[in-house]
Amino acid sequence: MPTVLLVVSLLLIFFATALYERGRRKQLELPSLGFKGIWASYSSSVTDAFRANEAIQESCRKYGDRLFTFAQVGQWVVVVKAKEFVQDYYNAPEDVLSMEIAAEELLQLHYTVGRQFCHEIYHISAIKTSLNQNLTDVLPKMVDEIVRGYADVVAPQLADGSEWTPIRALDTFTRIICRSSNRIFVGLPLCRNEDYCQLVSQFSSDVLLYGPIIKFLLPAFLRPLAGAIFQRVFRHHQRMLKHLGPMVMDRWKRKSNADDGEIENDMLTWLMDTAPADQEYSVESLAMRMLNVNFVAIHTTSKSFTHALYHLASKPFYIPILRAEIQKCLGDGHPTGWTKEALGRCIKLDSFLKESQRLNGMGALWMPRMAMDHFVFSDGTKISPGTFVVTAATAVHEDDEIYERPLDFDGLRFSTIRELRNDPNDLDHFEPDSDNDWKHRLTGTSPHCLSFGGGRHICPGRFFASLELKCLMAYLVLNYDVKTPIEGVRPADEWFGPMSNPARNAEILFRKIV
Repeated sequence: MPTVLLVVSLLLIFFATALYERGRRKQLELPSLGFKGIWASYSSSVTDAFRANEAIQESCRKYGDRLFTFAQVGQWVVVVKAKEFVQDYYNAPEDVLSMEIAAEELLQLHYTVGRQFCHEIYHISAIKTSLNQNLTDVLPKMVDEIVRGYADVVAPQLADGSEWTPIRALDTFTRIICRSSNRIFVGLPLCRNEDYCQLVSQFSSDVLLYGPIIKFLLPAFLRPLAGAIFQRVFRHHQRMLKHLGPMVMDRWKRKSNADDGEIENDMLTWLMDTAPADQEYSVESLAMRMLNVNFVAIHTTSKSFTHALYHLASKPFYIPILRAEIQKCLGDGHPTGWTKEALGRCIKLDSFLKESQRLNGMGALWMPRMAMDHFVFSDGTKISPGTFVVTAATAVHEDDEIYERPLDFDGLRFSTIRELRNDPNDLDHFEPDSDNDWKHRLTGTSPHCLSFGGGRHICPGRFFASLELKCLMAYLVLNYDVKTPIEGVRPADEWFGPMSNPARNAEILFRKIV
């Protein structure tokens, strides 16, 4: 048995190394940092998996704005940093540089999610149109669920509201965000169902963990088997279908009979309206769509909010600044009376969240694309089909030629820029959509600010996510004081290869405002 395992291991290393070096040979004209020879380069890529951010930053310092290649385990990628190159590739057509195929390959979505769902992306249309068009209408429901979430999840952890109490931030706010998002996705009472919330919250973690394992550690012929095991063990599809199946059937019945009452205005209804009429597995497809919508919404929003909370707790002097603005803009009424326009005037809050995303994003490499055809950058560099292209997002966001004091957290960095174009004391005449102002808003993007992507594949749900983040933080600032257990020390990010996460087990001290 040990001999068999040794042979299998050597074969896996051989296949991975051969594929890895073949990818390198495709881009021999581009520089790479310290990789020489097949085995040396492969071993270096394994080593750099544990220090990916530092290795990428080192490459960016060495090569400046030039394109370069970077090795991940079993795969080479072309890395972009300069503004003109970022614009080159994030505006490329999907059939030339594909975001969808890149995501499928990197997360092995054919096997983790299911082959039949990879090319059914009608949920994107539902987000771009129905969700964004209904933000004003759904905002009171989302805020109501946020208030209930704080009451049900945070308040019980505070034994004595007037005393400082430690709370595990990521777990706590993932639960609240799951509820508030799904209040808009599936409505009451399902958004508060513990099994449903556990399912949709865990789905993204499972895919993000096991997808790369399947890709980078298994040869292609073993991936279908691994995918079948993954789906059989976790049963995401079956569990989601159990929750949503009866709801879908009930809504179809009511839609066919106009006398059966008004249909709920939520994501499930929008997906039903958008879904192709001839789908063979329409109920199962709708259930899978909802998992995919939750995949992005919960994962990204919970990470973004936790990062921002860690900044706030380690720099509590921002609390009175934000509190004063929120009280002025949102008033003293019940939070369900908050409006999209009033939240838009909270430019310091908006800036604080944007600055947090700048310094603590999704990882050192971002916006992956796979070349489906030959692609030529503006400097003449040609990449071949099958090549991955990524942006060195952390290096861009920490570039001292773009941002002053780029490594320092300045929660008012972007609001200061916006205030130069407006009178911050004249809220009635503040122009949030004035020339170039949009670039400095939380939802604004540019080749220098990549948190929500950009170009043809800019995040369609960024307006919903922005409102949710603002409401979560506004309610926290109005009702709680927070600080870190060690004064001024922010919990360090956790890195997995080139991807980063807020510290999973870190605790933040909460105290209810009396």
